[in-house]
Amino acid sequence: MTVRRRDVELSVERAVGPPAAPGTVARLTVRLEPPADGGPPDAAELKSVLEELVAELDAVVGVPLAGAPAARPDRELEELVETYRPRQRELVDLLLADGEITGTEHARLLRAVPETSRPAPAPRLVAPAGPIAAAPVATDSSPTPVRPVESLLAEYQIASLRQAGAVRARRQISFAEYMALKRHFERPGGPDAAAPR
Repeated sequence: MTVRRRDVELSVERAVGPPAAPGTVARLTVRLEPPADGGPPDAAELKSVLEELVAELDAVVGVPLAGAPAARPDRELEELVETYRPRQRELVDLLLADGEITGTEHARLLRAVPETSRPAPAPRLVAPAGPIAAAPVATDSSPTPVRPVESLLAEYQIASLRQAGAVRARRQISFAEYMALKRHFERPGGPDAAAPR
């Protein structure tokens, strides 16, 4: 069974700019009958017909702005600001990418973008002057008074440095009180001076 080609359809379309409503599209279509022998259409003929369609669309809608920067002079900053009201650099870049403005107009519009929309410079990191470990440790402004060693020994029944460490672990005595107890037990002739801990 031989498959006969059906009609070939070529279309060109383009978005229509102002004053037409946004989203308006113009489309021109031509339908070509297949060759009598049923084979594929000639590529050169298709190309020629397509070029004719594009020329007709240009005549009806106008040349697309992306292809027309040379067809019109660059607009001044005042006109560009009034037309596009730039607020962000990214939007101005998109106008250039879409062919709405030329490179010169892009540079002019960037001058009108508010300073607040431009990216802030990255904060400069400054190394500390000295080692971080050398920084003073913040302490409580109203430290608890250190109780006398004799009072701690009697109250908690501490007989060795190990017991003092256990009482400190339960946070019943302050670090300063533990250090006082440690000095007491480690002093020459003290209870733990020669004893292994």
